[in-house]
Amino acid sequence: MDAELFNSTISGNEISFASNPEQLTAGGNSVLHVAAKSGNVHIMEKVLDWHPPLLYMTNFKGNTALHITASLGHSDTTKLLITFEKGQVEIKMGLLRKQNLERNTALHEAIRYDHYNIVELLIQKDPRLTSITNNAGESPLFLAVDRRFYKIALHIIDTPGDHLPSYKGRKRKNVLHAAVINRAKTDFVRKMLEKFPDASLEADDSGRIPLHYAVHIGNDNVDVVQLFLQRNNSIAYKKDNEGMCALHISVNEGHDGLMRTLIEKCPDTCELLDNKHRTVLHLAVESGRINAVKLFMETLAFHDLINEPDKDGNTPLHLAALHIAGFDEYYKILEILAHDRRIDKWARNEEGMTAADIIQSNNKLSMKFKKKIMGTCNLEGVDDGQTPKEVQTLENKGPSMATDDQENRVDDGKTPKEVQTLVNKGASMATDDQENRVDDDQTPKEVQTTENKGASMATDDQENISNFSLTSITIITTVTYAAAFQLPGGYDSNTGMPVLRNHSACWLFLFANSFSFLFSAVGMFIHYFKISKQRKKTRPTSEILLDFLTYFSICFMLFAYFASMWEIMIGCENQSVLIAPPPK
Repeated sequence: MDAELFNSTISGNEISFASNPEQLTAGGNSVLHVAAKSGNVHIMEKVLDWHPPLLYMTNFKGNTALHITASLGHSDTTKLLITFEKGQVEIKMGLLRKQNLERNTALHEAIRYDHYNIVELLIQKDPRLTSITNNAGESPLFLAVDRRFYKIALHIIDTPGDHLPSYKGRKRKNVLHAAVINRAKTDFVRKMLEKFPDASLEADDSGRIPLHYAVHIGNDNVDVVQLFLQRNNSIAYKKDNEGMCALHISVNEGHDGLMRTLIEKCPDTCELLDNKHRTVLHLAVESGRINAVKLFMETLAFHDLINEPDKDGNTPLHLAALHIAGFDEYYKILEILAHDRRIDKWARNEEGMTAADIIQSNNKLSMKFKKKIMGTCNLEGVDDGQTPKEVQTLENKGPSMATDDQENRVDDGKTPKEVQTLVNKGASMATDDQENRVDDDQTPKEVQTTENKGASMATDDQENISNFSLTSITIITTVTYAAAFQLPGGYDSNTGMPVLRNHSACWLFLFANSFSFLFSAVGMFIHYFKISKQRKKTRPTSEILLDFLTYFSICFMLFAYFASMWEIMIGCENQSVLIAPPPK
């Protein structure tokens, strides 16, 4: 486009009508597109009078001048464009309904940028604009709700007439999905539900209906969840693509209030299984939701499902054992389940393992912690179905004879190899020695497993080095701390200052002693930090508190030491003592 024509048009100056009216910019914009950017009604009138066909011309993005004025919020120029055509009604509608390359109409563009006045004007001229969707499948109503422009959304659904606007959205979502996801107020959701009752039953690409998103978001949506269930409680039984119903999702997210609401309204949803054949108790255990575990253990409708196996044959107790190396919640859940008389501790999964087997084969746990778990969770003696007498007999035969007996034994229709490698759900693989072990479930006192030799020796060496380092650090810290208050030559009884303070060797001693103390104290701190970080997921709260107290005591010890050194130096300065070698 001619530079003079472009500049005069966009700035609102007089246009030279001697130019070619069909000139285009680099983006394919006509002179009317340029005038639309300026928002100058006077210039646009002149351009339209000069060359009316420009009204329907599109640029390289498929936008007409109407698209541009609607997106920029120029109400006066928008009104001019939609009232300029004095021909047939069909021609006017063609301009209003014209779609760009993304199949957005001018109404879509006005909604995208929250231009309420232009939305009102366009719908007034053509209410059926609200039924047109773009390439993403977004209707104007969905676009408004998705962007939280609720005033525009209410105007669309309150438009008089028998025409019902489209409520469709991208990825097969609808306006109720968008309202719930954006945490719209309950009154707004109610109005949408009344206007589009079928929308509550429609699933998106992931198979989720609006109720699923409502329970996923959290307890703030209890009113919305109740609203959906009051309208049609059958939606509580609908599953997404993973086979999860609303109760499964609420358990997975740990929303206790929603769980209770769903159980109260639809108690038999407890019986639903997902695609992995998991119950809600499986999900509660996997996600570490202690309150959910307690709730379902107390729910009468669930009592016959507490030992239900999933697709891999794991009961909730198996899953608690699989995740025991995680956070403290799993340890507490394992205790809750193991202390319940209704729990089948002898249940085996598809790998032929009991919960006790899983714990014993977990290389991430120390033998001391395994013993603690087996004791506090009453899992001692859950050992491959053998009596303690049989176990002792096998142990007396020796490792080789025990292995021969194990290979030749046929127990419960299983393969001769009793212990399978644990490969699922976050547990580490069992070692070769564990696979050939006589009894996976034996108590820590009975089981003296042959450790994975290389790893075991490396672990022992590391532990010995660590213990030696801690001992050395402790001795150095103690000696250097005491030495700071027992300087060579002692202290002057009158001034309290070091007797040898005028000797450079005294100051050299103080500096060396201080650095030695500092490094040893920091080393001690790092040692405790490393140990606590390695085991913080499996320790009780009391031990974690003990670590914090240890950290603070080290910090205050450092503070006390250097405060005393500071006092000595200040005292020396007050007596005009230089920290330098005395003159010879």
